[in-house]
Amino acid sequence: MKLAITYTELQDYVASHFKKTVNIGYVDGATVSVSVPIKVFGFTKSVGINLIVKKIEGTDLFLSYDGKMGIDMLVSPAISYAKKLVPEKADWVEQMSGNIVKLRLGDIDKVQKVFEKVELKAIRFTPEHIEVDVALL
Repeated sequence: MKLAITYTELQDYVASHFKKTVNIGYVDGATVSVSVPIKVFGFTKSVGINLIVKKIEGTDLFLSYDGKMGIDMLVSPAISYAKKLVPEKADWVEQMSGNIVKLRLGDIDKVQKVFEKVELKAIRFTPEHIEVDVALL
């Protein structure tokens, strides 16, 4: 079964639920660009990162990342900061060597019920949307 969400739908969801502006765009079949506007000395600058789906193992999603403006140096502190803000959820994100982040999706309370019914097979990006392949169990 294929599930799809457009980049606009995802951006709107983030804006309405988290009050943050996020721009998401297609790069290639395995890569999506995510950027946020930040204000620097009265100017708005977009800071972005490319997220690449490397592999899926069970309910674990492995992403690699790259970006400009020292993004590599910001990811580790950002993950550490997020873990301190929400310590009860800290275990579901693990930073690994080689700019890899492991997301333990099956450890997220609201997603656990989903993984009882489906198996995550693939995540692909198209110019129009994010496509998720799942198999019913």
